[in-house]
Amino acid sequence: MIYLAPLQGFTDYVYRASYAKVFNAIDAYFIPYISLKNNAIPNKYIREILPGNNEQSRVVPQILAKDAAEFKVLENILVENSYSEFNLNLGCPYPMVTNRRKGSGLLPFPDEIYKLLDHFYSRSNATLSVKLRAGLKLADELEAVIKVLNQFPLREVILHARVAGQLYSGAIDENAFSYAKQNLQHKLVYNGDIFSKHDFIDKQNKFAGIDTWMLGRGILMNPLLPHEIKGIELSEKERADLLYTFHQTMLERYLEIMDNEGNSLNKMKQFWIYFSWCFPNQKKVMKHIKKVKALNKYNPTVKSIFNEIKS
Repeated sequence: MIYLAPLQGFTDYVYRASYAKVFNAIDAYFIPYISLKNNAIPNKYIREILPGNNEQSRVVPQILAKDAAEFKVLENILVENSYSEFNLNLGCPYPMVTNRRKGSGLLPFPDEIYKLLDHFYSRSNATLSVKLRAGLKLADELEAVIKVLNQFPLREVILHARVAGQLYSGAIDENAFSYAKQNLQHKLVYNGDIFSKHDFIDKQNKFAGIDTWMLGRGILMNPLLPHEIKGIELSEKERADLLYTFHQTMLERYLEIMDNEGNSLNKMKQFWIYFSWCFPNQKKVMKHIKKVKALNKYNPTVKSIFNEIKS
């Protein structure tokens, strides 16, 4: 199975819905985390969790909380929106989050993780999974966290085997993932640095028995990567047509929901940060996209980019 990772600012509900409509090769979609600000949930998170914006067969909202009290507030909001499965974020690596003892910032405090999970399972029948890093500063932190996780009936654990300080650079700690595979008493999902079918096969050979994979940047850079991994063969024309349809589906939706064309254009330009890697000359493509200042220039530019790979 292949899951779409929750990447804040990129895999929003427009991206997820458009992807499902055009490709339909993902087995589960994880909503980027929701959290509290000044004891309330910002409107931008509300849009992400509305049932009408999440009609795929399995959609899992992610909760970012520092303790049981915050988790409960966010869980209640999700229940009100008809969700019965949640994912606890113990993986966000950014200092603005970890300094508040959220995301990976909770990993050095296994007792606090225990309290949060214990409170959840003492009163809830909902399904819960966890997504985590190998540690905040050291992968050794994983050992104590796994002992806590093993005490609760989690659906699965998704591990990105870097420490938070690495962000997305440096090597994956394959020893840490192997340790989790040997010691975790839950289903383990692999996450991190799968950008090609070759990468997938390499990880599959190294971690025999893992049958579920979470992809984030790999899909953003190549939306057809799940097809390649699953052995779905497409001609070059079919690939180009699907990618163009995907782009147009997203653009049309952003134009519908945003208050002006400029905001829609900015959102699409952000999308191209990763999408440009679908094309042979990524730097040239991105240079053309960055230069565009208005929608009436954007559309011809996009058609020109696609015409190059279709010719």
